Amino acid sequence: MKQIAYFFLLLGSVLAAQADTMTLTSGQVIKGRFKGYDARKFSFKAEDGAEIFETPSNIKSIVPTTPLKVNVDFARNQYEDVEFRSFDNLTVRLARSNEVINERVIMLKALEVIRPPVSGKARPPAQVEAEARMRREMTETPSAPPREWQRSGKWREMESKNASIISQGEDVDVEACLKKGFINIVHFHYPKALASVREGNYIEALAAKPSNRIVILKVMAPDFKAPICEALGIKSLPQFWFYDAQGRLVKKLTDRFTEGDIDGALKQARH
Repeated sequence: MKQIAYFFLLLGSVLAAQADTMTLTSGQVIKGRFKGYDARKFSFKAEDGAEIFETPSNIKSIVPTTPLKVNVDFARNQYEDVEFRSFDNLTVRLARSNEVINERVIMLKALEVIRPPVSGKARPPAQVEAEARMRREMTETPSAPPREWQRSGKWREMESKNASIISQGEDVDVEACLKKGFINIVHFHYPKALASVREGNYIEALAAKPSNRIVILKVMAPDFKAPICEALGIKSLPQFWFYDAQGRLVKKLTDRFTEGDIDGALKQARH
């Protein structure tokens, strides 16, 4: 029994050591997981599950346990797939290969964590490129989205041609809006969030191909206090819910929703 207790104590110590750290200007230190920046606030999920949103002026520093892969949108510059090293002295500190990028937070518009923490030492640029090329080759299939997706870009919201707005925040029976015989994706859209715009563009590009048989139902959620969010217990935005052709809910993407995650959820919905 003592050995089991010691094991769990050791495990807890290891997990605590792996947590990201946010230090407030008040001196409070919070352990947990850094989630990003949007609507002029950094978001952080504490170890006790609490969702924390703080303005940069209230934060002394944010330090991930290891560098995080992120997309960042500044007023004058945009960076995709770079490493977030830290935030301190009102400065966002990034890295790309051997290049160090420091930008003042006053210019920051959005920061989205797109991958799990990078473990170990930084890999050589040639290895990173080789792995990226292999991933591209593996994902370039006949069901890939049309080239319009590449031309339109990921940062600007595309005109909604393949989506039906079923709510402007009011409560609605989502399942009653489903179109049977099609894959239905319910997009709880938060226009201020970079991830909601970018991944919303992605699923609309997928739906543009008739053979994919995808229907997009969009909920325009102004905030978490919207009646539909409270009715469905939604505490984070955006979200993507996937229903199969029989109208069964098979997957919810509520925290992580890269293009790969969306492709995987679609695959589940088709089965």
